[in-house]
Amino acid sequence: MLNRLFATILIASVAWLGSIVDAQEGIRSGSDSLHATEAADYSAENGGRAVLVTVDGKVTFERYDNGFGPDTATHLHSATKAFWGPVIAAMIEDGLISSYDELASRTLLEWKDHPRKSRITLRHLLTLSAGLVQDVVNLQGHDRPTLAPDLYKHAIGVSAVREPGATFQYGPSCYYVLGEIMKRKLALQNQTPLDYLKQRILDPIGVKVGNWIHDASGNPHIPNGAHLTARNWAKYGQWLLQGGEWDGKQIVRKELLDELIKPSKANPGHGLTLWLNQPGGQGSIGVAALKSDATDKAGWIYRGGHNDLFAALGAGKCRMYVIPSLNIVVLRQCDSRMDRFDDNTFLSLLLTGQSPDSVARPPNGGRSGDLILRRMDKDGNGKLGRDEAGPQLKRWFDRLDRDGDGLLDESELRAILERRKGTP
Repeated sequence: MLNRLFATILIASVAWLGSIVDAQEGIRSGSDSLHATEAADYSAENGGRAVLVTVDGKVTFERYDNGFGPDTATHLHSATKAFWGPVIAAMIEDGLISSYDELASRTLLEWKDHPRKSRITLRHLLTLSAGLVQDVVNLQGHDRPTLAPDLYKHAIGVSAVREPGATFQYGPSCYYVLGEIMKRKLALQNQTPLDYLKQRILDPIGVKVGNWIHDASGNPHIPNGAHLTARNWAKYGQWLLQGGEWDGKQIVRKELLDELIKPSKANPGHGLTLWLNQPGGQGSIGVAALKSDATDKAGWIYRGGHNDLFAALGAGKCRMYVIPSLNIVVLRQCDSRMDRFDDNTFLSLLLTGQSPDSVARPPNGGRSGDLILRRMDKDGNGKLGRDEAGPQLKRWFDRLDRDGDGLLDESELRAILERRKGTP
């Protein structure tokens, strides 16, 4: 009797202590502790189409706004990139690729004698650290009049201007090089990269693609082609959360998928095609709002914690967040050019019910450079191409473009703005 009473008291005490810890953390594992309505309201105010949340594999919140519904297949833009790390993992498992560290020149024979390209690995391409020029004018987007007719062939011909593995640089070039590699490896199977993605991953987990953009030569767009409904995209996120397992079957080996969420040397905030909420990481451009310090408790995506969070991020602020420690998948779909949406604010509202303090921005030219990018960056890649620059910037373009990649980033804009303001 005393033993039973003691056990009851012990269980109650543990539960009470757990509730105290949960209250301090501001989040519990159950769906009742998520503030999805507040987050969805914020999303809708900034042009959002959908917010969907799954907890423990079950949809606990689903809402559509601004005239859209559950059957709307929304363009994922650059969140499409998150499909290709798992595809490379599957190709390794199937013996089509030896490892993530396989040289690209093993397939791209025209790279074998190049001093830099001959040393580029698939890992460099997947981590966006291959050192290739990011040719936005000819490779970025889907309706740009300057797009190359064959994006894959054009990409393998861009210049290599940095040492492989040394520098993270966001853009489309690495992905279209991957496209050409996959295309050549799958030719004997008479499959395109998209065919393989569907057959190997999407079909087994029941994900239906609404639409996929192709180039003028019939190649599926690798970095930005997918259109999916929120429910279909959520299935894919859940599959990632489950480490490649679905209905008791391991679709792709977990240890291969685990590589995707390891911080890369060039950018701790980016793994192999997936964004990571890791301290010391940065986003697509190096502005303060998309950076975190190595001493922070988490990364820039959600500064309140959960550095195990990984994400797929696309233009229009189309988002898929996966937080393994909470066993949740969160989707936000949007296809507008409104960019006031902020990841940290959305996730703070969802997880705590409160909006965080605004993120400090650098003074003088730093803030102005960021604003110029936001206003003039038509394709949403975080940099200005010559065709996006206004008349005044065009006159100074070559002088401002210090790294010679044909694009102006925030730091290059900041330099001229600070000189104009007399900042040392």
